[in-house]
Amino acid sequence: MARRYVAVSTVGNPTQIFDRISKAVRAENLTRMIPAVKFERKPRGQFYVFLAVEGTEATQISDDVRTVLQRAGLRGNPLWPIEPVAIKSMTGPTELETHSLNALTYKSLWADDPGDPFDLSAIPSDEIDDPALGERYDQLLYWLSANAEGTWHTFARICHVLQLAGDTNQPRSIFRRLTLLGYIESSGDGQKWSICPTTLVQCAADPEVCFLTGQRTPKLIEQFDERWKVESIPQPDYQGPSRVKVHSVLSMDASDNGFCLAPRAGVASVLLAQSLPNLEGWTDTLTTIDRISTARYNIEIWNGSRFIPCDTFYERDGQCVGESGIYCLTRNERANPYRLVLYFDQPNQRWLRGDWYGLCFLSYHTIGRDFEARYDSSTNDILIPKDERWPLLYERPLVLASGILPYRAENPKWLRYSGVSSELVQRLTQKLNVSIREI
Repeated sequence: MARRYVAVSTVGNPTQIFDRISKAVRAENLTRMIPAVKFERKPRGQFYVFLAVEGTEATQISDDVRTVLQRAGLRGNPLWPIEPVAIKSMTGPTELETHSLNALTYKSLWADDPGDPFDLSAIPSDEIDDPALGERYDQLLYWLSANAEGTWHTFARICHVLQLAGDTNQPRSIFRRLTLLGYIESSGDGQKWSICPTTLVQCAADPEVCFLTGQRTPKLIEQFDERWKVESIPQPDYQGPSRVKVHSVLSMDASDNGFCLAPRAGVASVLLAQSLPNLEGWTDTLTTIDRISTARYNIEIWNGSRFIPCDTFYERDGQCVGESGIYCLTRNERANPYRLVLYFDQPNQRWLRGDWYGLCFLSYHTIGRDFEARYDSSTNDILIPKDERWPLLYERPLVLASGILPYRAENPKWLRYSGVSSELVQRLTQKLNVSIREI
């Protein structure tokens, strides 16, 4: 049935109002009936909020919808039914979905959630080399630090406002880079983000040098600069906030009249690597998606370079018959289109969800690929093939070794990570069964 809207006049903070609506919708298990919300353009003072309603032709508002409005604290007189064309000029193109991301979900029109494994845009484009871009990333970090936490939608919106993202995939890529750098974390369901605490991290290859991770403001940088030598270094291709490098802080007290400016995490990259499981243990930590009836989906399989149609996968007697690998499952229903990219673990009959590069790495491991990395002990750089990028959990220590994002090597088929100590290389490669060749 066609989508219609119920409109309610309200006042307040649009982000908080949306949070109340989405919680009420999920609490009533009505994400299919009320899949999305729109707001009046430039909501200030008193404005309209529009709840998308599907699956009903009733001339009166259903009791379910009234319950959601009541639970969300929307006390205004609801207007129903409203056709989409009637509000087109009043609202922007963006719809905020109400679903919870722990199950098959209504497709977001902003972007897939940060935990979506189909993350093909993580490697920055080499055609962008603008110092102003780095300044906008600094502004993004200041905004995140000032707000401390928020929803995925607020993160995506601020990326668009700062002109860091021009499509729905780019906020996801930005989030990934900020996670690698130790600035931000995501909730388990991908719906919310939170800024990490301000921390001094020692470089793996040069422990006398530290850099800042987590929450950061211009005032904090000024306070450090008053006491120690501070240097702001742009990320490769300006694809992230500048690295704030702090010299000689370890020989002094990083406090201001007894107030600690930032706790020390030590050589966080090595400590993190020590706590990581091996590849098999990591696989067991991935989210398992169950209750998938594959007969309802169009199925494609990843062949190493793209998804291709797969007509050899089917279910028999409650078991899935098909090879292990990465599959794209789509269901093109007009009301609730689904698109999932998952890894099928055939021996254990599991559908697994993880970051894109992690799933690719797992699929290569399954077919017996021999992984190799190259290490330059004279510069403490490690080179990894671009198409064998490590899972996010293992790539993060490589980035936290120096606070610098990876960049393309002279051979564009390889990524270079700087300032990685030999101890860190040994720990990570042993856990991932990667061989090392000295260069």
